[in-house]
Amino acid sequence: MDNRQAQLLTLLIENYINTAEPVGSRFLVHNAELNWSEATVRNELRWLEEAGFLTHPHTSAGRVPTAQGYRYYIEGLDFDSLQLPKKESAELEKIFQTERDWEAACKLLAKAMVGFSEEMVLLAFSPEKVYYTGLANLFQKPDFGEQSILVDVSAAFDALEEVLPDFFDLVGAAPKYFLGGEHPFGDMLTVLSTRFGKADQSLIAIVGPQRMDYKYNWDLMRKVVELI
Repeated sequence: MDNRQAQLLTLLIENYINTAEPVGSRFLVHNAELNWSEATVRNELRWLEEAGFLTHPHTSAGRVPTAQGYRYYIEGLDFDSLQLPKKESAELEKIFQTERDWEAACKLLAKAMVGFSEEMVLLAFSPEKVYYTGLANLFQKPDFGEQSILVDVSAAFDALEEVLPDFFDLVGAAPKYFLGGEHPFGDMLTVLSTRFGKADQSLIAIVGPQRMDYKYNWDLMRKVVELI
């Protein structure tokens, strides 16, 4: 992938994250102030689609990212340059200043993360002791508007106790994004997860559609890891 293709992929992904609408060449040229013609952009988007980074919904003239496209995007992000806004950071810190019970504080932290990220948060003190909150956020996403998709997502969490031990084995001591088939919760979801606690025996995860705010959620998770 050359620099122009990489730039277009980043622009398309970030616009799709913000709008939930497929992105076309005309939109990119007129809204991203590109110095390339629509024909040039259209050809580059076609190349990105043929290479597996984008796909073309049959009901739209625009394109959307694939899991491969999101993975390329994530690997190009400079996470060290990102920082959670001070307001959210202060609210998270306050939880541990006011709540003395560690597990209760972790659950309050998970609820706060749901409010900030508008995603779901999974908290597991062990593979057998699981708490999650924000599932309604998933069902309200435009990404899950079709009934069959809702059924698939629901089924994944109905089987949570069965698949969680295997997921524990995948997660390490540093935050990591898992997309689609890289985790056991269904191809439609992205999971950002890390271990924490004594001997890294616990796990926390932000769960959402593949069209999630990867930058913000990483900042949020990094702050949470500092606190717990």
